[in-house]
Amino acid sequence: MIYKLKENRVYRTYLGGKHIDEFYGKSRCKDGFFPEDWTASVVRAFNPGRENIIEGEGITTDGQIIKNLISGEMTCLVKLLDSAERLVIQVHPTVDFAKKYFNSKFGKTECWYFLNCSENAHVYLGFKEGITKDDWISAVYRQDTEAMLAMLNKLPVKNGNCVLVEGGVPHAIGEGCFMIEVQEPSDLMGVVEKKTPSGNKIADIKLHGGIGFENMLKMFDYTGRSIEQIKEKYMYSPKKIDDGVYEIISKRATDKFSIHIVENGGKFTPPRKNGTIIITSSAGKINGIDVKKGDRMFFNSDDRIEASGDLKAVVCC
Repeated sequence: MIYKLKENRVYRTYLGGKHIDEFYGKSRCKDGFFPEDWTASVVRAFNPGRENIIEGEGITTDGQIIKNLISGEMTCLVKLLDSAERLVIQVHPTVDFAKKYFNSKFGKTECWYFLNCSENAHVYLGFKEGITKDDWISAVYRQDTEAMLAMLNKLPVKNGNCVLVEGGVPHAIGEGCFMIEVQEPSDLMGVVEKKTPSGNKIADIKLHGGIGFENMLKMFDYTGRSIEQIKEKYMYSPKKIDDGVYEIISKRATDKFSIHIVENGGKFTPPRKNGTIIITSSAGKINGIDVKKGDRMFFNSDDRIEASGDLKAVVCC
């Protein structure tokens, strides 16, 4: 079945969210500290100081909890994310690291599909060639943000780009990026900046996730790459695989999740039973259901997805 989803905004320490409001067609749009919408989520957000608030778990428009609707296992978390400032430099665990240090079967490889980028939008991804572990750790303990950013590759991005971020790879999303973020279903991370660019202090447990700073620094993959190598390894573009169907992320990139675009007249059978559909332009029907730009849906079967009307749907699973 296919279920429409309620808005599910989640608190974060960085500013953003105005473009999500605009995407939903709201009349009053502004940035704040709820810059993400976790769509068909079965993950609870990790927000120190807000433990008494259940944040992150998705719900349908008719009040059903997503985790009660999944068929088998939900293998990805899909978000809308809007950055009004640069996000702090961070890293996510591989599956092996997550099992050892977080007792989690999921790491947090993720992917960014950019919907609306400012003119000079960019992200930071991976260490530059020649950077050593000692260089990095020294800059982290000095809290020398300029030095840390200078050690990372700065990658310009624009609408329609897609960037894969493997577990262990350091990264930071720059200001002015509105995207669909697809990831393994966890909220695990290591953060190396103790304050956000706007001065919001980050709790120590949020920095290291409860495993301590020394172990957190083991999360990084210290492999250095040129900007050309970064583009070749981690940047993906839509590839037509059928009429009205385009592949962006599949097993050629990662076995953790997939991203496809289905347009007017397209028919597509998802590779997994549980997933999310986001309508990114115009209006029409998905399997006979009326939809418009900004609508989010959850599906829990391997039925074929059929799109009609002048719409564009991003299917993530």
